[in-house]
Amino acid sequence: MHQLFESDRAIRKALKAGYVVVMVDVNGGHNVETVTKFANPTQLGLPVMMILDSDGKQLTTQDTGSLVTDGRHDPEKILAFLRQWMPSRNATEKND
Repeated sequence: MHQLFESDRAIRKALKAGYVVVMVDVNGGHNVETVTKFANPTQLGLPVMMILDSDGKQLTTQDTGSLVTDGRHDPEKILAFLRQWMPSRNATEKND
């Protein structure tokens, strides 16, 4: 998924417009405190996406399995998810 975030122009643009991307390694017991703090989002599988507000409050957690088409992460589904949760101050970016 990280490669898709970097290679897909529309996804890159949406991420740049409204998000700070932080990747957290949770394999092999890494970052257990983060997993616990956010109510075990890894129970949905990996990778998983979480959207936090600017204060660090968890807004949503997304099982990325539902963003897959034909065995691959679907750029359109990911973009729709990102646009759905994009901060309203960036509403004009949603229509690009």
